[in-house]
Amino acid sequence: MPPIPPPHAESPMRNKNLAESFAHAFEGLAHVMWTQPHVRIQLIIVAMVLTLSYVMKLNTFQVLFLLSAVAFVLIAELFNTALEVVVNLITDRYHPLAKIAKDVAAAGVLIASIYSLLVGGAIFLSGPELLQFIRRSHNIPYVHNPHPIIVLLMGFTVISIIVALGKIRAGHSNILRGGAISGHSAVAFMLFALISIYCRFNPLICVMAFFLAFLVAQSRVEGRIHTLAEVIWGATLALAVVALLMLIPLPH
Repeated sequence: MPPIPPPHAESPMRNKNLAESFAHAFEGLAHVMWTQPHVRIQLIIVAMVLTLSYVMKLNTFQVLFLLSAVAFVLIAELFNTALEVVVNLITDRYHPLAKIAKDVAAAGVLIASIYSLLVGGAIFLSGPELLQFIRRSHNIPYVHNPHPIIVLLMGFTVISIIVALGKIRAGHSNILRGGAISGHSAVAFMLFALISIYCRFNPLICVMAFFLAFLVAQSRVEGRIHTLAEVIWGATLALAVVALLMLIPLPH
């Protein structure tokens, strides 16, 4: 039997620094998104919930409750996937205890999902916001400019989800690099659109913002990380998301 290394000995499974720890965490997230269809569906639901909360003008407390419910479901799904991998690693045959372990983990996801449905129903259906939104929606003569931080956070979240799902749909194994849609270009052109809108389309500022976004997109093509079409898809996605967030009429 080989000697047991001392506790301070460097292990190949141990992360060397904080950046490596984050990299492994993103790899785990990418694996779950790549292999678990339920997670992809949940991410689509996240984007829909955030958009609906934006349209209905929910307050910060309500949005935090929604995000906590969504995070609860996603965390339960991550633990469920991790446990399934460990069980499959230990045994490749049917075993009653292995079945119980997987069933209990799946029950955790079920409880988290029921909780999220209750939270969503309590906020969207039982509160006064829905009736107020329905009443206001019949008399909306204008488009307002929401707070830029809200649009930035909402846009970044929705774009990130769409980019990740697009890469998975196209069969790209790495959601952080390359793929069917350029995430870097999408974020750059989202910032360009927001800067242009909130500076009231000042020509000089718009040109400078567009030039910076163009440089980001051009660097992705020049580095052979994305094709021209993938960069264009990213820019188009960003402009469409910003347009939807800005043009959804939300009366006072």
